[in-house]
Amino acid sequence: MIARQPILDREQSLVAYELLFRKKTADGAICAITSDMIATVQVLDNTLNNIGIDKLVGSHLAFVNCSYDLLKSDILCILNPEIFVLEIMENVIIDDSIVDVVRKLNEMGYKIAIDDFVPVEEEYKRIVPLLPYISLVKIEFPATTIEEVKKAVNFFHDKKIEVLTEKVELELDFKNCYDVGCDLFQGYFFAKPETVSENKIDTDVVGAFEIIKAINSDSEIGKIESMFKSHPQLSVNLIKYLNSAAFATRTQITSIKHAISLLGYNNLKRWLLILAYANKTSISQNSPLISSALYRATFYESIAKSINLDPLATEKAYLMGLVSNLSALYRISLEVMLSQISLDSEITGALLSRAGRLGLIMDLDNYLERDDVKKVEEILVKLDLSMDVLSSCMLKSYEISQSNSVQG
Repeated sequence: MIARQPILDREQSLVAYELLFRKKTADGAICAITSDMIATVQVLDNTLNNIGIDKLVGSHLAFVNCSYDLLKSDILCILNPEIFVLEIMENVIIDDSIVDVVRKLNEMGYKIAIDDFVPVEEEYKRIVPLLPYISLVKIEFPATTIEEVKKAVNFFHDKKIEVLTEKVELELDFKNCYDVGCDLFQGYFFAKPETVSENKIDTDVVGAFEIIKAINSDSEIGKIESMFKSHPQLSVNLIKYLNSAAFATRTQITSIKHAISLLGYNNLKRWLLILAYANKTSISQNSPLISSALYRATFYESIAKSINLDPLATEKAYLMGLVSNLSALYRISLEVMLSQISLDSEITGALLSRAGRLGLIMDLDNYLERDDVKKVEEILVKLDLSMDVLSSCMLKSYEISQSNSVQG
C-alpha cells in the first residue's frame, strides 16, 4: 500500500509528497517493511511500473527514504533527479563510502535530504561530511523546541541548506516554524484551522448548501430553480459552466431549469460544492486544501461503494469529503461552519462526532494521513474491508486528485 504525505512551502502551496509503503502480513495485519531497502524498492517499482509517478504526485516532487544499502546500490540512478528527492534515513552510518555516493548523486543533479535530524551537537558533527552535498534537512518539530529549530535554521541557512519541519499539525505550529524561517512544512496543520468565530461563509456558498439539501430531500425541480433564482451569482456560474469546455454541451441553454436538467442532480451537487473552493480567491490554486478536498471526496465515495453502502449514502460520502476541508478554507471551526450551512444530519453527525459508517470512513482517512497503522487496521476490521481494496481506493483517488482541477 502506497501512501503519501504532503509537503508545503511558506505560501502554504503544495510542492511535494513523501511516499510511504506498508505491506500486509500473512495474518492480514498491516506493518512497515522490516528492510528499509526492500520497502523503498517496492515503492519505486509500484510508482514507476504499476501506478505512474504522475498519478501519485502530479507535477510535484516525490521524497523517498534511502537506507544505507539502497544508497550503495545502483538502483537510485534510474530515478528522474527532477522529480525525486532522496532522504538519507537517520540510521544510515555516514562513512567514507556514503559520503562518496552522496557526492556523486549530487553531481548527477539529485536533491539530497537528511531525514529526522535531531538538532543536538552529536548530530551536527555526524552530518558535517555531507554538508557540501545536501539541499535539505528535515526536523521533527513536536520532538524539538522552537528555539532549537531556530538555531538549526540559522546554521543551515548559512550553508544554503533548506529546513523542513515535520509533523506540523496545528496552524500555531506552522506560524511558529514560519516565524523562525523554516522553508518547508510537512503535516496536516491546514486541517485544524485557527478558529476565527466572526468569519462567515460566503452567501452564495450558503445558498449552494441549501440547494444541496433540497436536492437530497427530493424537492421538485421547480423549487430548485426558484432557489437558484434567489442566488443570481450561482445561476450565472451554472450557465458559464455548462457553456465551458469542461461540460462541452452543444445545446443552447434556454432556462435555469433546462440547465439543471442537463447537468443532473448528482453532478449538480458536486459542482455546487466544488464552486465553494473555486470561488475562494484568497487561497492558492496549488494549495493542498484543493487537492485534499478532491482526494477525500473520491476516496470516501470509493470506500462507501466498496462496503456496499446504498447510492444515496455513497453520494453523501462524496459530499462529506468535500465539506470536510471547508472549515480550513474559510478559517473557522467546524462547529461554526456547520452552524452557517444546512447539511444532511447523517453528514453532520459524521463530521462532528464520527457517527455511523460515514464516521468510520472519516476515521480511516484520518489515521491514514497520520500513518497510524494500528488504527487503520482496526477500522478495516470494522468496515470488513481488505487492504487490497483500500489500496485500490487510495490509488484511484490519488490519480483523480492530481488530474482534475477545481472549476467553478
